[in-house]
Amino acid sequence: MPLTLLAAAGVGAIWLVDISTGPDFGFAIFYLIPIGLASWWLGRGSSVLIALLSTAAWIWADLVARPSVALSASLWNGLTRAAIFLMLGLLIDQVRRERVALRSVDAHREESLALIAHTLRRSAGEIESAIPDLTRAPALSAAERSAIDELRRQSRNFKRFADDVLEVGQLEAGRFRLNRGRFDLSEFVATLVKETDRERLQLVAESDPVWVDADPERLRTAIEHIFNNALRFSPPGSTVHVTVGQRENRARLLVKDQGVGLARSQVDVIFRKYGRIETAATRDKIGVGLGLYVSRLIVEAHRGTVSASSVGLGLGSTFTLDLPLSSHQA
Repeated sequence: MPLTLLAAAGVGAIWLVDISTGPDFGFAIFYLIPIGLASWWLGRGSSVLIALLSTAAWIWADLVARPSVALSASLWNGLTRAAIFLMLGLLIDQVRRERVALRSVDAHREESLALIAHTLRRSAGEIESAIPDLTRAPALSAAERSAIDELRRQSRNFKRFADDVLEVGQLEAGRFRLNRGRFDLSEFVATLVKETDRERLQLVAESDPVWVDADPERLRTAIEHIFNNALRFSPPGSTVHVTVGQRENRARLLVKDQGVGLARSQVDVIFRKYGRIETAATRDKIGVGLGLYVSRLIVEAHRGTVSASSVGLGLGSTFTLDLPLSSHQA
């Protein structure tokens, strides 16, 4: 109620200005301000009340400041403004209601995804713990060993998806701390290359250390997503070039693949939440669209940037990750 009275006071202030400026100036447009604010913040009832009050104020001001205008004309003009004011108020209120509903849907979706993620991670852990027992079985056939390897691969995919969903929730809500430490990015990336795919990832690093202050576990997640993305969308057996160095007083990691490439319109999409690009070349490899989004959130939390570029479709992509150099360089 106090806010409704405040909106009504705003209508009164506009009315006073309107009658004091004479017939040469019209102030009907300014009544839209309290109507819009009431519609957005106070709801439909208050917006209708303020719209009708604004209509009455405009007609009154028209009669006072413009006596030469016929009463019938003032009333007709007032009715047209009443229609505009009411429609605007109802439209803004509908937008507000839909916005609230979408927020509720998003919150429910995120809660459901988090529940699914916890369940998947637990199930993936149970599968992983059962695999050693399966591999100890005597005289496994080639088909059985292949099935076990596929089971292991899928369980790791489930776990990665679950970790991504939970990571996104923490990063977006700000419920995390960066446990920063000073380390050499070149050595750090070299270790990740060996752990990810030493056959296909080819590292070129500067001879001098590249010192950064970062959370190694979070940064590991961000870089692994970039590596896995490059490997997944490149032809089997192709080489992914990884370069670590310093550029313009920033630590820089470049990952250049020989994969499907990107159109100009797709470059920003891949870093959005659920940002997936489905083409004939990627249809059988596409994920849920969280990996690179997680990478971006983590890198930005370190005051860094991550971006992608490509000459065009089918011509590979280059991912660039920049981080601030440590303030204490060796």
